[in-house]
Amino acid sequence: MECISAESAELYHHMTLRPYSQAVCWDSERHLPVWRLGFLTDDAYERIFQPVSSCYSLYLKQKNVEVQLGKFVTVKENDYEVLAKHYIQQETAPNNAIWHTRTVMSFKKDGRYVIMPDIRLIYQSLLQRWNAFSPVTRLEEDGLLDQLTNHCQLTRYQLRSQTFSVNGSTIYGCSGQMHYRFFGFDMLKRIQGILTAFAPYAGVGVKTALGMGSVDTVIR
Repeated sequence: MECISAESAELYHHMTLRPYSQAVCWDSERHLPVWRLGFLTDDAYERIFQPVSSCYSLYLKQKNVEVQLGKFVTVKENDYEVLAKHYIQQETAPNNAIWHTRTVMSFKKDGRYVIMPDIRLIYQSLLQRWNAFSPVTRLEEDGLLDQLTNHCQLTRYQLRSQTFSVNGSTIYGCSGQMHYRFFGFDMLKRIQGILTAFAPYAGVGVKTALGMGSVDTVIR
């Protein structure tokens, strides 16, 4: 946050849901760490990415380490309305999805951390972020979260428990791969596709602005 203006840092510090996600992931093909940033609003992109992209290094206070930065590359760029239209208008609704966690994923329910990827908590996390930051298309139908939860089935998984350190505290969560099947009426499966495609931008669960909950998804 030292790279951005004091006004922006103060603004995001007081937000419950922040319009960006970040994570440091290991790139096994290039054998190096990658700093992954996702922005959910144009304003967040301008306030954060534009000043950060001009930096050549970052100083990590807690680790007392200076990290050299390489060239920033835009991997994916999308729009809420375009993303929604893609899944609503495509010929057939998606039937399943594969989730790959890039960093530790955890959730909070009734004041306690939940380390397993409960599908209701996943959809709740994504709906909150979508409806908070989408300027036009909203997913706010009554009972939608219940419908999504009841019509998505975990069919296979490879998960392991892991920990993530935040400001000296240890948060327990999981990482790995999950396979989900969509069923129910056609439009519901299309909304499941929309939210699953949105997940890599938003992150999922708690502390996504601090490095947790980074995912990749494949939708079929």
